[in-house]
Amino acid sequence: MPRRPLNVLVVAHTHWDREWYHPAGRFRQRLVSLIDDLLDNDSADAAPFLLDGQTILLDDYLAVRPEREELLSGALRAGRIEAGPWYVLADLLLPGGEALVRNLFEGRRLLDRLGAAAPPVLYAPDAFGHPAMLPAIAAGFGLPLIVLWRGLGGARWPKSDVMRWRAPDGSSALVYHLPPDGYEFGASLPADDAGADARWKRIRAVLAPRARLGLALLTNGADHHARQPRLADAIAALARAARPDRVRRTSLAAAAQAIVQRAAHGRVPPIAGELRDSYGYTWTLQGTLGSRAALKRTNAHVERLLVHDAEPWAALARRAGGGDSRPLVRAAWRAQLANHPHDTLCGTVTDEVARAAAVRFDDARTQGEGIRDAAVFMLAGHDAVAAREQAARWTAHVVVRNRAARARSGVAEIDYVIEQRREPVGPGGVRLDRARPGESEHSGALGILPSDIVSSEVRFDRAESPHHYPSNSRVVALRVLTWVPAVPGYGLCALPGAVHGVVPHPVRVSRNIVDNGILRVSMTKAGAIGVRTRRTVVTTRLLAVDIASDRGDLYTPATGETRRAKFGGGTTSARGTLRGVIGTRWIVAPPPTIEWALGQSPVTVRAIVTLDADAPFVRVRATGTNVADDHRIRVVFDTGVARARVVADAAFGPVDRAPIVVPPADRARETPPRTAPLHRYVTLYGANRGVTIYSDGLAEYEALPDGRVAITLVRAIGALSYADLDERPGHAGWPVATPEAQSPGPFEANFAIFPHGGDSDATRALVDRTADDVLLPLAGATLRSAIAPIPTTLGAELMGDGLAFSALKDAEDGDWTVLRCVNVSARPVRGAWRLGFSVREVRRARLDETPGAARRVTAGNVVKFTARPREVVTLLVR
Repeated sequence: MPRRPLNVLVVAHTHWDREWYHPAGRFRQRLVSLIDDLLDNDSADAAPFLLDGQTILLDDYLAVRPEREELLSGALRAGRIEAGPWYVLADLLLPGGEALVRNLFEGRRLLDRLGAAAPPVLYAPDAFGHPAMLPAIAAGFGLPLIVLWRGLGGARWPKSDVMRWRAPDGSSALVYHLPPDGYEFGASLPADDAGADARWKRIRAVLAPRARLGLALLTNGADHHARQPRLADAIAALARAARPDRVRRTSLAAAAQAIVQRAAHGRVPPIAGELRDSYGYTWTLQGTLGSRAALKRTNAHVERLLVHDAEPWAALARRAGGGDSRPLVRAAWRAQLANHPHDTLCGTVTDEVARAAAVRFDDARTQGEGIRDAAVFMLAGHDAVAAREQAARWTAHVVVRNRAARARSGVAEIDYVIEQRREPVGPGGVRLDRARPGESEHSGALGILPSDIVSSEVRFDRAESPHHYPSNSRVVALRVLTWVPAVPGYGLCALPGAVHGVVPHPVRVSRNIVDNGILRVSMTKAGAIGVRTRRTVVTTRLLAVDIASDRGDLYTPATGETRRAKFGGGTTSARGTLRGVIGTRWIVAPPPTIEWALGQSPVTVRAIVTLDADAPFVRVRATGTNVADDHRIRVVFDTGVARARVVADAAFGPVDRAPIVVPPADRARETPPRTAPLHRYVTLYGANRGVTIYSDGLAEYEALPDGRVAITLVRAIGALSYADLDERPGHAGWPVATPEAQSPGPFEANFAIFPHGGDSDATRALVDRTADDVLLPLAGATLRSAIAPIPTTLGAELMGDGLAFSALKDAEDGDWTVLRCVNVSARPVRGAWRLGFSVREVRRARLDETPGAARRVTAGNVVKFTARPREVVTLLVR
């Protein structure tokens, strides 16, 4: 039987980790040389050439070669150089769905400025796994094809290089799956006939058995490789060796078009779900989730700030007559996205790179807070210039903001500032008649009980104005607990004259028991913490801490003996009727294989368990100081739900998760870790009940069969890569010492435990909604320089059981406001947005904000819609 002819499309490229074993500045020096060569060389070898599917490399190049922007733009327009659609080649499992959307927008924006467009491909050649909703993201940006490598392949997947991947919402995209050697399979092709003949035999043996369409993609390039010399001669030699098969060079755009066209007339196997299993095919590298855990936690904090605080308030302020903050929001996102490459965010980088990432996160956070504060002041009717000119009228108000798309009341921690005295800065501010310490020019208006005060400090505070030098004051800054009555969705209000009045489900504290009428938390003398509802015992041993030796590297854990921490004592206290607290200490005694730092004692983990009035969940704050190397510390929560069904939060909605189990032959090259990626929460469902564990940013959990959930607090690792691990023989990266990845010093994390009913659409909606109460509680701050009353405002409220807020932002074109939600249920839902501004036009849109047909507006500020099961619904309103 004659063999089927194979048509091989060669795409020349580089895989460019912007920072990895060198920092970005060092790699940029090589990048400039590479792109200079592409622009200056008009030979047959030069074009087309793919810059790895990301456009940040164009930014990096133009930062050094701004005078060559027109030349670069011309090469992109002509297709001699390809880039995008991403701004950065991100890790795809750790960022949220909105961050992935912002990544694609930033990539498109940069190409638009240069007059070019990306290939119609969601190119992800090296991500360490892929989310279940990635096909929906591709479809939402009009990208029919996804090219990827890790996380797919082997005995548990179709034996095919082309598949149809269906997302939970029913949308789909075509997938082209790279061979086991990935994006470097076609690197360094020989230009002589003998070498080409030998190379072709290997290439065909790998590509042909999987070539479902008779068409195969061969990527010619590798990590930080410049254009291959004599590439035209090498492809010609390979084409001669391949006859009667065909080999030709092409662009990624043309290759994608050919693959999509052939797939339209052929049958390709379907796949669904997350792609986190390529064991036995290639390295999946799912062990990075606990590496540099603090960096991942910071990423989650800043991402929440941008998505849930900065963008919504800026959009609402603009609709209320404020300025256009889109350029500022984009600048903040660029700083954040620069940390999302799959090495940087994964933590598989040198210490120098990790330090640079921390600086960028600080920058993104500072920008996001500034955008938020300016928008909130504008919505509160505060004019900083007028206030500075009328300082005698200043009145302090506590402004509370609700950063959720529904009306909420509850316990809030507010920043309450009491001015003691003005302290001008500079020679003109010298006061010879100094005020006495403690003198107060403005007294507080709120009645505060001592039990309400969480913390207190004396510091300096500035009231700023764009037309004035800041007004500096010495203040007493209090962190105060208060009960806040209902605040509208994305709304503001000023606190009334008393800190709190009638509180539903107040907290009562007795000896070793905290009870709010919804939950009861108790502690035994041995340190066992029990949680029960009115009807059910949830768990009798909620909390534990363990430590294990870990001789692995930043890519792969290699854990050994595990020991449980010993209970070191506990106390019970109360913050009035608003909060009950159980404080515990856990002494982590190391296994013999762990070496403690010289002169240090074992790690003490302090776990503060709190229960607030009217709260259906228990909070846990874990803190400590790491003084040891080569180990892993985890906090372990016992849910009491054994042999559970596990559902975990992920990009654009939760996913069902089962352990990855592979046969021994597939574990020879890499052992699957028992851990999984953690976004905001993981839920364990039993037959009639469930328990959800929320995390404020740590990214790795393990769901144990007995109902415990272990979350990695610290993974202390001293090298980027080792070659002698049983779990992954061979180097996954370059061997570089990473002493700062041992994570010496303080660590912290916040969790919540929420007991609820069994698995259902209603419960899943409740779990997702409660994530806002845990991670985005009501927040308040003092505006010392108010000269007018603070109005209560409504921003936006989302209605519909099963609908979860996703985004409220200015549209990319500036003409619309974007409202986005996700149906987390498996049924259609009728929903509505109630807005604080009138709407004259509504359009449904793709994720990339391409508008559809106009929709009828049924009321001046209410927008109705229907969401399909698991659908991401994007509406444009104006």
